[in-house]
Amino acid sequence: MNKWDLLSLLKGKTYVNGYISGEEISKKFNVTRAAVWKCVNELKKIGYKIESKTNRGYTLLPVFDILNEYEINSRLKNKNINYDVIYKSSTDSTNSDAKKFLGKNNTVIAAAEQTAGKGRYGRTFYSQNNGGIHFTLRINNTVQNSISIEDVTFFPLIAAVAVSRAVRDLCGIELRIKWPNDLLYKFDSDYKKLCGILTEASIEAETRSISYVIIGIGLNINNDAADFPDEIKDIATSLKIISGIKNERADILCEILYNFTQFMNMPRKELLDEYKKLLLLDIDISFVQNGKIFIGKAAGINENGNLIAELQSGEITVIQSGEINFI
Repeated sequence: MNKWDLLSLLKGKTYVNGYISGEEISKKFNVTRAAVWKCVNELKKIGYKIESKTNRGYTLLPVFDILNEYEINSRLKNKNINYDVIYKSSTDSTNSDAKKFLGKNNTVIAAAEQTAGKGRYGRTFYSQNNGGIHFTLRINNTVQNSISIEDVTFFPLIAAVAVSRAVRDLCGIELRIKWPNDLLYKFDSDYKKLCGILTEASIEAETRSISYVIIGIGLNINNDAADFPDEIKDIATSLKIISGIKNERADILCEILYNFTQFMNMPRKELLDEYKKLLLLDIDISFVQNGKIFIGKAAGINENGNLIAELQSGEITVIQSGEINFI
């Protein structure tokens, strides 16, 4: 017996009067009472509230927003989704962890906090342990799940739509996408960011074949305004700040994984249709190409997910990589 076995039993609530005796637990798992007590204390240390009463035993009291491998795995099982799950209380970067991981199955690596979270272009991504979720999906190229070079550019779009749909369905909050995959919420006339996505791929130099794709996602959920450092407090927000409501992070994480799995297997045209519904268009933007700064409007996307921009001159150009800034 380990602590997760005990937790599953206590969550089952199939025992009489809401309590189960230490003796019953000992017999069920063929362990000593001391081993039961050890597991009870381990669960308490990670935030579960377990009440014990003489001559009655143990019961699990309601708890809110606990994130760990058990909470993730149990929800994925209910959704019939198969990912290996690794959870860490702290790590430098879940993307870095995913690159080192040698498992054959598709895997999600989640952490309560990252000490060196990565953003695009080598930037740091704020990811302290104060209510967000920080996780990376590693999708391996296999016979059953073939990934081509052309597929890689779609993974950021898949992730952006998956997060947006999860937030809409669970929290009732409509997010918009700033190309390619920043998720924003509009306060009056000002957009603030609450999700960043970083996609990387391992490509064999000679054959140009894909070994794996990793998709790192950081979403601000239960953060308060005071949690953000000065350098981002004016541009960042969270679901709690928007709605005033705290959310179960495990629910949102697993809904994102569910959506991601569905959209990953969706025909590309249908995915792009969903993405276009959320993409911020007809917005004045600036961007850099070949070392020059251009100004125009975000006009649409093409069949490859690249942004179509209309310049001030009326010329149409396609942005295949990089980022845009609102002006």
